[in-house]
Amino acid sequence: MTLASPVSTVENAAAVLETMSAGISDNTRRVYGNALRKVERHYAACSWVLYPESEDGGLDERRFIEQVLSYLQALSDAGRTYSTLNLHLSAIKYRCGFENQRALGALATKPVTTFMEGVARHGARTHSPRQAQSLSVEQLKAVYRTFDTSTPRGRRDLALVSFGLATAMRSQSLADLTLSDVSPAVTIDGLTVRVRYSKTDQRGKGTLIPVGRASKKRLDPVSALTSWLEVLAAYGYTKEVTPEFPLFPVIRGARGIQPTPMKHPNLVVTELLRKALVEAEVCSAAEASAFSSHSLRASFITLSNLAGVPERDIAAITGHKSMAILRGYDRTSVERSAQTAYLG
Repeated sequence: MTLASPVSTVENAAAVLETMSAGISDNTRRVYGNALRKVERHYAACSWVLYPESEDGGLDERRFIEQVLSYLQALSDAGRTYSTLNLHLSAIKYRCGFENQRALGALATKPVTTFMEGVARHGARTHSPRQAQSLSVEQLKAVYRTFDTSTPRGRRDLALVSFGLATAMRSQSLADLTLSDVSPAVTIDGLTVRVRYSKTDQRGKGTLIPVGRASKKRLDPVSALTSWLEVLAAYGYTKEVTPEFPLFPVIRGARGIQPTPMKHPNLVVTELLRKALVEAEVCSAAEASAFSSHSLRASFITLSNLAGVPERDIAAITGHKSMAILRGYDRTSVERSAQTAYLG
């Protein structure tokens, strides 16, 4: 995606644009880029330009809004959800913010906001988003047994899943971790992980997440990660020598461990988890579709609640500011009201 600089007349325009682009995360930039490429293909098929001109050479705001809404309606007609439409609208706003402030202002007008309100209301009636299913302790044991820890890939996958669960981190945050981000804990038997960026920390203030040892070694995230770090060390990758090496790098067949972080970590973790569930005979392939990378985060919250961990301690790990949103991840909360006393 190429953006026009709003300061193209000065010498360091390229540097200014680069700094402005750093205002969002790399992952968000990739998502916006994919959305904008789809916008461009649709507009090209319709023989449209993003900024249609009026007779006086300025922006034809009415035509601009009509085209944007027509594109969003096409997405809706194709069955896309409100969140997808909103993402594409946000991508267009992002581009307009760099290139055309008048167009950006047009996207905040009543026709656009009313259209999105209509999409939200219609979507609430016709679309029921499915929450990622959480795992029980017994299911976790079965999943962990499927990883062949005699191979580097098996050790990495076990560490990835168990560490993702223990930290309740989103898959992109897991992919962003480097060897320098993991350190021995000072006050507990375990580790601390430095998370530099996250969905709720776009400015990179960073946070530390503690990971304690589990009483059962099979479920212990610290043992799983330590075992994986030993594999990396055998290949010469250590915190002291290669601090910025990805904690969970790509592994490619005969080429082995690559010095690159996982691409599309959400898909990688989701497919890894679903495959393990089927291999462990926990569920069928069709039933496994209810699980995703977000299941690790949901499992951490659900199992912590079942173990009686205070909400404030759970939120300290997950980063939730709202306890109401946190409770929405607890897949057992609705079941607690079950009772049959009314039957006598």
